[in-house]
Amino acid sequence: MRRLAALFLLAVGTLPGLAQWQIFAEKLPAAGTLATYRMETIRDGTTASTSEVRFSVRPGRDVDGRAHVWFTVEPVMWLGSRERAPLRLLVRPDMDRAAASRLIENSAEIVFSNPVKGAYHMTREDIAWVSDWAKLTYTSELTPDEPAKEQIVAAGRGFACERLRIYATTVTDPPMVSKQLLEFRGKVWRSEEASFGVVRAEWEERTTKGSKAKVETKRLTLLAQGKETPPTDPVDRGKDFSVWRLIFGR
Repeated sequence: MRRLAALFLLAVGTLPGLAQWQIFAEKLPAAGTLATYRMETIRDGTTASTSEVRFSVRPGRDVDGRAHVWFTVEPVMWLGSRERAPLRLLVRPDMDRAAASRLIENSAEIVFSNPVKGAYHMTREDIAWVSDWAKLTYTSELTPDEPAKEQIVAAGRGFACERLRIYATTVTDPPMVSKQLLEFRGKVWRSEEASFGVVRAEWEERTTKGSKAKVETKRLTLLAQGKETPPTDPVDRGKDFSVWRLIFGR
């Protein structure tokens, strides 16, 4: 039973990773908007890896009488997957900062479009069940930094940015498995001229599990932004969420 719990924690371990994407979900741009960012992972002052992350918005559907859109982050790992793939969250496009900071619970549906194992979707009930089992709790805050305004060059141009401090925590404490704490502490440079509001973000990410701790720095920098004709075909929602498929077929 303990091994099964450990396997499930491995699967849900990436759920708190959304803490870093919520800063892009505040007042989402129109469907068809896209932006690409360079993601750097820094360890001991040296860049250990570099990749690209793409954000986009496409039309969704009404939920409880309110319009929702698909907010997509790609490619990322999700719930212990070995593959990176598009992660799509069905959310309101008009979320304010407080609502965006609760990105997981404010998603009406989540679809992970795994190219190897196949797509699957999670309903609100699925999301709540996983969160409750893992005893997931989290906090997030953005507060003014000094200097409050700063000019940042990205994507080949300058942006007049508001500089903010970010501090976020996520805790998982499931049965029979060690409690895990993630802390995100850093800075965000925001501009209304950036499609998703963010020009640059940099934070220290500390993971503590039992007596062990891992620390690394992440840096996101805007590379390009633009418009595309959004797809008109429905999102492939794939299979229903299944705990057993998640644990043994991920």
